[in-house]
Amino acid sequence: MARLGTDDLQWAIQRRLEDVFARLGEKFGDLTGRVETSIRPNVSFDEVGGLKSAKAMLRGFAHALTNPDLYGQWGIAPPRGVLLYGPPGTGKSMLARALATESGAIFYHLKLMNLTSKFGANTGELLQEVFRIAAGEGRAVLFLDEADALSLEHLLPPPQAREASARLVAALCEKLDALEPSARVLVLAATSRTDALDSGLITPGRLDRLVEVTLPDAAAQEEILELIRTGAERAAGRALFAPVDYQKILPVMGGMTGADVSEIIRRALEEKVHQVASGREAAPVTTEDLLDAIDAYKRVRGVVEKIRYGQYL
Repeated sequence: MARLGTDDLQWAIQRRLEDVFARLGEKFGDLTGRVETSIRPNVSFDEVGGLKSAKAMLRGFAHALTNPDLYGQWGIAPPRGVLLYGPPGTGKSMLARALATESGAIFYHLKLMNLTSKFGANTGELLQEVFRIAAGEGRAVLFLDEADALSLEHLLPPPQAREASARLVAALCEKLDALEPSARVLVLAATSRTDALDSGLITPGRLDRLVEVTLPDAAAQEEILELIRTGAERAAGRALFAPVDYQKILPVMGGMTGADVSEIIRRALEEKVHQVASGREAAPVTTEDLLDAIDAYKRVRGVVEKIRYGQYL
């Protein structure tokens, strides 16, 4: 019998997962935008700007997937779970995907806010099914995005939320406790609200490796901006930016996340699109263009905050 090549094997796994999740959707409901899988994730740690400490820690955890026997040689079991915590937009999802890329693992992205909003307390049964699937398909990074959604406080009044959340967390902890090293599954959870997490999730043997994902400092912001700039120019096949004066840019970007930096660059490039679409010439993006984009973004962000706290309602 002919052996399958790497591409054929990955295609077979992809088809099998699609079939399994289609059947799961028939049982629970549409999973689109709630559970996503990637057989060959394509984000590397080199594409994540800044976050040197977080990247170094996660690279170390890759051994739990690629060489779990190494832990046994030292009389211990590999870690089962990691908690990424820090402000929104700092790159937690990219780090999780990069870990899957680094370890050659299938990436399962569970968007818990979307899942719990649809399935409520019944999310626990679905999580157990996904754990079972991941453990049976080889190396896996199982990413629980917005883990604070397990509190169910966005769905139910406090007393009911606490009771339903306790059952949901118990179901998740049961699967974490049952993971065998041979399964080669590493669970990553991410949150920007550690206060909303059940303490049972971070007890030893569960999500007990804590990795802080911090706001970028000026050097990290420069690195992020350069990565996004070169990525945009690679996609366009040409130079899009004039030399950037970081001494002017960085002082006005204090407190901004990687997601903020990405949005600022997108807005500066979008302005060039508008210029060309209206029949005008568009020069490469300059430092002044970026400063204008930063100023406009700050105004929009201020409006969003006012809407969030009901000041425009």
